[in-house]
Amino acid sequence: MKKILYIIPYVPYPLTSGGNQAFFHMIDYLRDKMDISILLYPINKAQESDVEELKKLWDNVDFYVFTESMKDPEVRNPFYYKWLKKARLSVKRKMRRQLLVEDKWDIARNRSTLFVSNFKPLHKKYVRFISKVVKQGFDIIQVEFYELISLGYLLPEDVQTVFVHHELRYVRNENEMLLFNQVNDEERMLFRIAKNFERSALQSFKHIIALTETDRQLLTGFVGREKRIYASPAVVQMIAGEEGKFVPATRRLTFIGSEDHYPNLDAVMWFCKEIAPRLRKKGASFAFQVIGKWHTVYAKKLSDSCPELEFVGYIEDLHAFLQGSVSVVPVRIGSGMRMKILDAISSRIPVVTTTKGVEGIDLRDGEECLKADSADEFVDTIIRLLGDVNLQEKLVNQADYRLRQLYNPQKMLDRRLEIYNQILADKG
Repeated sequence: MKKILYIIPYVPYPLTSGGNQAFFHMIDYLRDKMDISILLYPINKAQESDVEELKKLWDNVDFYVFTESMKDPEVRNPFYYKWLKKARLSVKRKMRRQLLVEDKWDIARNRSTLFVSNFKPLHKKYVRFISKVVKQGFDIIQVEFYELISLGYLLPEDVQTVFVHHELRYVRNENEMLLFNQVNDEERMLFRIAKNFERSALQSFKHIIALTETDRQLLTGFVGREKRIYASPAVVQMIAGEEGKFVPATRRLTFIGSEDHYPNLDAVMWFCKEIAPRLRKKGASFAFQVIGKWHTVYAKKLSDSCPELEFVGYIEDLHAFLQGSVSVVPVRIGSGMRMKILDAISSRIPVVTTTKGVEGIDLRDGEECLKADSADEFVDTIIRLLGDVNLQEKLVNQADYRLRQLYNPQKMLDRRLEIYNQILADKG
């Protein structure tokens, strides 16, 4: 069997996010068809334990685990050093709390990826570790996520190298800058530098995989070539039988996404500040449930402004929880594939989203989803949908059919294997 090495910056277990689930299902399918190795970088003991659990599930996958940097450096007084580390974190938290009470604080600017999009050196020992591993005779080496995009310059020339671009960074930066209170000349300069770095880093890989056809087309123009750029959607699990029955929604609105991904924070903030007040003004009765990990500071601030908001945290049985709700996806930032929309459809609930939210997913407005790009449109669409069970069921049934036609899990898995076979046959 051909040997493939995956290098990713996150431990893809437990399956608490759409990204983890997609990666897990892909490897679970491929591990009997290819000789698979995964290089991971757990940053704490909990993640080390997660890696050990993953090893138990995948006894035919080789793991290369880098853990050296978790050890504290040698210091004169270890106890005093640990105290200083805790004090630094405490001061940072207090500084954040002070910023959050300022109404004029530019959250979009402070959370923007613009300022972390240029080249940043990786941990030296981590780079050395990767450098040794990649020379062990792999046929394909695949790197994922922007944090590791610079590794293209490190990989051997005699190997087929692949970068999976989950989200085009220059597109996200453009979207975020539109939400800044104002954009200065330095930020415009940073944007151009970051865009050039992204292009150059992508060109250092022989092959690029995007998650949507929209992103694939953008990449062909951005990178400057048509060949060796593929579209391969993430894998979403379908449900069937009794679990897949339609349950009408009356007042529950749900959103899937953790706060550490800024497009999710922006979406929830926009809903709470602009959409929820308009719903109240029109006399709508609703509950807004947000699924995923959220920090206390943001959760409290948003809950104070939107009493209908409830943070429910991680949900073990996501499909069961979602049923009987409307999925709202007021996303204004980013690219790639919104797994939250695919999860909603596979759970048989109707979706209200922005054009940006459904970008790259071939769903039609009024047929498989409802689109709304302003706060007023969102309000009118939500009220109309909650009051029309027939429309809900129509959207659910048609979206379910289209999802099974376009994003059938087996077809998506077969598509990725087909791409790997094309790459292996490439003599360039």
